[in-house]
Amino acid sequence: MIQTKRNFVFDFDSTLTSVEALDVLAEITLVNNPAKDQIIDEIIDITNLGIDGKISFTESLERRIKLLNAKKSDLPILINQLRKKVSVSIERNKEFFEKFSDDIYVISCGFKEFIDDIVKDYNIPTERVYANTFEFDKNGVIVGFDANNVLSTHNGKIQCLKDLGLEGEIQVIGDGYSDYVTREAGVADTFFAYTENVSREKTIENADHITPNFDEFLYVNKLPRNISYPKNRIKILLLENVHPDAFEKLSGDGFTVETVKTSLSEQELIKKLEGVHVLGIRSKTQVTKKVVESATKLMSIGAFCIGTKQIDLEACKENGITVFNAPYSNTRSVVELAIGE
Repeated sequence: MIQTKRNFVFDFDSTLTSVEALDVLAEITLVNNPAKDQIIDEIIDITNLGIDGKISFTESLERRIKLLNAKKSDLPILINQLRKKVSVSIERNKEFFEKFSDDIYVISCGFKEFIDDIVKDYNIPTERVYANTFEFDKNGVIVGFDANNVLSTHNGKIQCLKDLGLEGEIQVIGDGYSDYVTREAGVADTFFAYTENVSREKTIENADHITPNFDEFLYVNKLPRNISYPKNRIKILLLENVHPDAFEKLSGDGFTVETVKTSLSEQELIKKLEGVHVLGIRSKTQVTKKVVESATKLMSIGAFCIGTKQIDLEACKENGITVFNAPYSNTRSVVELAIGE
């Protein structure tokens, strides 16, 4: 069976990295400007207007560069900061970029002067990076960009992909509307809306797939990955005001987490547990045999309280559900009491 060649086309800002590079550059160049916060907010607004297709990208670039007041000497500082801002799941799957380097392209409306240095660490050579280039004056001040580059124009990614003439399937991975339009125009076969760092409504409503992280992209494509099953597909339900640190830690690790402040009745819990893999409770929620047998996806229960009397442990054992109970506050109070005595 002959397999169709797949080409993976990545956006850069808010996809390969967790930030918009020009926003970071603004933080560097405006550090001593008394109007720094106001100017940065304006730059961010202009960035989003361009990404969402509400103004032309040419206008977006022109307005932002004028506000930046950046110099060539600022770029090494920017590159150093961007290296620390590679998207977490991209960095976690660096081996993919090494193994499939011949099939990977970066098409960005950002600038080669900083993109090349970041992506070369991921085995993507400069000849497969398509981006804008800065123009400098004699003092090294950034005064503009190459207006003849198609990526400086509205919907330039469409023309760039056309000019490349790639053979085989073309998958575009990006966070912005300018990435989606390649699919709409028919020059890309599949569009993955990348939402690890930012979720744009106009982008996700048109996507073939919504990709909360790179693990999900690799999973859908049946490609090698460091995590066998994407964390975003694992649903966690936390009830009864479980400490917010639990939510922050679990959601920060990429799990899909829902919190409910109160306990639930048996029937409410059965309904709520549909599709849930992990349940976190305190003392008031009763996990009965009926609840356990109805929760076909449930794999684990965490009791954030003293004891597990509210959980039918026998039913959990029969259905292969692990139960954890490690009440930190109780352990601490016992230790304090012992020391006090």
